Amino acid sequence: MEAGSPKICILAVPMSHLKERIEKNCLNCNTQVAGRYCQHCGQENVEVKESVWHLIMHFIEDLTHFDGKLWKTLKLLLLKPASLTKYYMDGKRATYLHPIRMYLFVSAVFLFFIFTGESNNSESFKKEVNAKVAAQVPKQKLDSAQKKINDFKFQIGKDTFNYKSLEVYEADQNKLPVTKRANWLVDKLVKQQIHLSQKYKGDEIEIGKAVVEQFKHYFSRILYISLPIFAFFVWILYRRNKEHFFVDHLIFSIHLYCAFFIILFVVKIIDDVYELFMHKSFTLLDSLVAFILFFYLYKSLRNHFHQSRSKTILKFLILNILTLVLMSGLMVTFLLLSLFNI
Repeated sequence: MEAGSPKICILAVPMSHLKERIEKNCLNCNTQVAGRYCQHCGQENVEVKESVWHLIMHFIEDLTHFDGKLWKTLKLLLLKPASLTKYYMDGKRATYLHPIRMYLFVSAVFLFFIFTGESNNSESFKKEVNAKVAAQVPKQKLDSAQKKINDFKFQIGKDTFNYKSLEVYEADQNKLPVTKRANWLVDKLVKQQIHLSQKYKGDEIEIGKAVVEQFKHYFSRILYISLPIFAFFVWILYRRNKEHFFVDHLIFSIHLYCAFFIILFVVKIIDDVYELFMHKSFTLLDSLVAFILFFYLYKSLRNHFHQSRSKTILKFLILNILTLVLMSGLMVTFLLLSLFNI
């Protein structure tokens, strides 16, 4: 090629084995197609009738393409903290999964498997608990404790009331002076607990199980809500860095969340396999997982923002405190929502 001659870039596009249509209008956007692919939307101008074999081959090609991107993305994400974010910000995006697509995929897998393996048989769980209690508590005290559980008890000031129904509770409240009556939140909680006690016939294990099951449905919302708030915390701590905008901190947070999900997922698999063969939990790994997550967060902050160790450690501690307050508030809020929605 002579010096100064224009360079031609050839883009390799995967081509299907379907027959090209005689008509030149794109079936997706109705643009007149000049070649095999629509120059406007990129759809291949082929016959829409596919055989089973073509459908299978198309699925395998898509799966292989996704699988290749997935492993490259995960390898970079886990082994080089914050490098994936840097590549995305630098424009190197075709080789790796899009952050939003990866987050939806990883979080879905994480939430699906993290709650599996739990016992859904409340009767066997109650028998196990009762057996352990009965082995340590005399029968007279156990009968007395069981009798007390049958009635819901609520403490107001120095007086204790037993409420078997909402009518009894409301009647007792009306007898009290206005200043001694339960406030709005306590009133709602008491009424809901009386309702649940009647609904589940005083079975506290069933009530707890129902609350936990409802909370599982809300757990993904906690993650979705906390993500942009966490990114806001990062923006606050690094707002003097003019090279990064809020969307950059959001991408950084998405990658961080995905890494945490994957680490916790792998730890759970190892723990489940270890428990299957050794009949006990892998306590050493369970104690190390917090250190692994904290270390990954520190390395991500250090690699991404390139600040000194002292500044990174200080902001790392502040970020953890803010995140603890955030997650605690969200957990309490959604536990209350779970309690009032069963």
